[in-house]
Amino acid sequence: MMDVGQRHEQRSTPEILTALLNELSAITDYRTLRDSIPRRLTLLLNCQCVLLYQRVDETLQLASASFGEKPGWSAALLAVAHINPVRLSSDIPEARAWRERRPVCQPVNQVKSIMVPLLYRQQCIGVLSALRGSLEGSEEEGREDPVPGIWSADDLPLLEAAAGIVALLLENTRLLEHDRMRIHELSLLNSISSQIHCSLYEVERIRSIVTQRVREIASADLCELLGPTPLEGKGDWLTPILCERLFQRFQDQSSPLILERMGQENDGYENGYLLELPIEIKTFFAIPLLSARSFGRSGSASFPHGSGRLSEEANESKILGIIVGGMYRPWKLRQTELTLLQVLASQAGAALENMHLMDEVVEARNEARKLLRQVLDDQRLKELILESIPSGLITTDLEGRIQTFNHAAEAVLGYSSFEVLGQSLHKFLDLRSTFSSLPYAQPPKTPGQPQELLYTSTYTGEVQQGTVTIEDRYDRELVLEVTINPLCNDLGERIGMLVAFTDMTSMHRLEEEKRRLDRLASLGEMAAGVAHEVRNPLASIKTSIQMLQVDLLAEELPGEDSEPSKAGGPIESGDEGAAWVQQSIAVILKEVERLDTIVRDLLLFAKNGQLHRTRCSFPDICQLVLSMLQPRFHAAGIAVHQVYDELVPAWIDRGQIEQVLLNLCLNALQAMSDGGILTLSCRSIAATYAIRQRSDLQGRAYAINAPGSHVSKEASVQQWLECVISDTGVGMTPDQLQHIFQPFYTTKAHGIGLGLAISRRLVEDHGGYLLIESHLGYGATVVMRLPLLTDAYMQALQRAEGGEKEGERHNESDNSHY
Repeated sequence: MMDVGQRHEQRSTPEILTALLNELSAITDYRTLRDSIPRRLTLLLNCQCVLLYQRVDETLQLASASFGEKPGWSAALLAVAHINPVRLSSDIPEARAWRERRPVCQPVNQVKSIMVPLLYRQQCIGVLSALRGSLEGSEEEGREDPVPGIWSADDLPLLEAAAGIVALLLENTRLLEHDRMRIHELSLLNSISSQIHCSLYEVERIRSIVTQRVREIASADLCELLGPTPLEGKGDWLTPILCERLFQRFQDQSSPLILERMGQENDGYENGYLLELPIEIKTFFAIPLLSARSFGRSGSASFPHGSGRLSEEANESKILGIIVGGMYRPWKLRQTELTLLQVLASQAGAALENMHLMDEVVEARNEARKLLRQVLDDQRLKELILESIPSGLITTDLEGRIQTFNHAAEAVLGYSSFEVLGQSLHKFLDLRSTFSSLPYAQPPKTPGQPQELLYTSTYTGEVQQGTVTIEDRYDRELVLEVTINPLCNDLGERIGMLVAFTDMTSMHRLEEEKRRLDRLASLGEMAAGVAHEVRNPLASIKTSIQMLQVDLLAEELPGEDSEPSKAGGPIESGDEGAAWVQQSIAVILKEVERLDTIVRDLLLFAKNGQLHRTRCSFPDICQLVLSMLQPRFHAAGIAVHQVYDELVPAWIDRGQIEQVLLNLCLNALQAMSDGGILTLSCRSIAATYAIRQRSDLQGRAYAINAPGSHVSKEASVQQWLECVISDTGVGMTPDQLQHIFQPFYTTKAHGIGLGLAISRRLVEDHGGYLLIESHLGYGATVVMRLPLLTDAYMQALQRAEGGEKEGERHNESDNSHY
């Protein structure tokens, strides 16, 4: 707060306005702010008196004032203030300032008082009057900071700015207080609505909520919720005659009844009610609960009894109940309180009416249910049969628009019935390439030709069958066996067609897999035979060449006992012919080694899967393979990134998995001839996700679990191991990706195309699968997923196998007795 003794001359206009804002902006209560403004302005403006008038209807009324430093109303203040309302049309300076929207000074020459209008958004909300000079009863002899006698011309802008700030503070505080009140009211109404909504079908709880809220809103000492029957809900302070009169009164008019007991008795109409009330009650109010409709079954709405059932003997009125309350003190209900009480009555009336409506609905529903069940039984039976058919079933009209789409069709094609009904069939099941005689197979050739005529002429009505390959909603390839029948009405007229289809995708996949395995088996047998036949001659050729090389060395270096450092290595000789022979021998040995490598791959490809599982750390295997290839990575300018999650040791065939990782990393190395980044990551995934992904793979290179897998109990495995190897190489085309796992398919100049085929078989022997994703120019990503067989799983598997072997031994011993 500012020092009272500080002189006005020592403060500039900005300082005064800043002090005014700092002192008054923190006050959020409107009445407190209004009462504080005159006293603060008296000190800041160094004047004798400040009066604040506010507009009320067509008058200006004194709202607050301050005379000097004395609080309260003094005789001097009453001498200068207009206690009575000032009409806006009068000639009083305050009224003139309000009308003219500018300051008015009195007197003109020696200005002692200035009346400044309070303007807020071009609207005048009141007048601020500031007085200086010696006034009667002012007693300023002892004042430490004497008040100047008159206002100067320089003070007028200061007063106008102060009046603007006062108007702004008053209106903002009033609006803020109004908003707080509205928020409180809305919160109260929302709470009432929520409580009543949660209390449907509980009459006593609704009665308790209503009485509690009435006491909260109106501060009532007594409160009851009366029902339409004479004594229902009546308290001890209410007489039957009063209840009867209240219901009779609200039969004719719905406005609330508010009575106040004055010093002398009121008129005869009010006395009829007050005489039935205890003398201690000074204020009484009654608000009806009205029904929004009249009911046909029971004649009218009625207040439910405590059991929750509606009275069958309801009155003919629309009165659901009456809220009554009383106070032991004279109290005038404000409009806001009355409005809240009416809203409460409306909410309670709606709840009671809803209870009655619900009983009516339940009764009508039970009757309609009996009638409807008889009508819908046959139709429901047909629908159940249609939905229970395991084959997809679609019906269309003559224009090919879908009319029926059963559950099996939804499961196969992936569309919901509400998405396809009314749509053209070929958008979801395109049969035009297979069935050229369908009504929608060929569009009208003549503009304006009626569709119906074309469909009738082109559709033969014959039953058609065929196998089609389509894509479902998720771009998965489906193989369907389709049958098309004409759909006719009772008169034999064609009204559409019936399309029935069966999903043969799984069968088709199994047949393809069987053919693939048969081809691989035949190829493996042939490869094994060829490898055995080729391997022995290769060994003989290699041995003979090496012996020939030793003999040549012995002839060129006679008398020296030194042996060649390495067979096939370079030899220094002055004879150019001998050097050429040595180089040729080295080339032959190198090619023999290459042929031997091919033979080993063929034998490995043809070898039957036999796993030797050991407990291994998968990240350690990955690091071992990468360390073997690290020199080649460094020479090719390839950076290797490794990301490993925490994994439990897994039971795998270490040698086979090392071979798979080596093949995959070599492929990535060869794909990045200009350098790049190789990323290898390992983590565990849920078994359900891995199995579902394996069954959903479409349009990409994949491997499924081969028959005879060594993991026959994969469903009990909770986690799978996922190893991802990605590179930034040249990538693959869709055609290359489609044939990537075929034996002897390769894109390399010196490859034979067995690396990925062998890797796939080894992964399948472990019960897993491979997934390759690639785009030309964007590298490739190979995902290897294996069931994560932990120690606990292997122990359970060994116990199960031990039990089976023990059972076989018992059976053999039993059979030996016969």
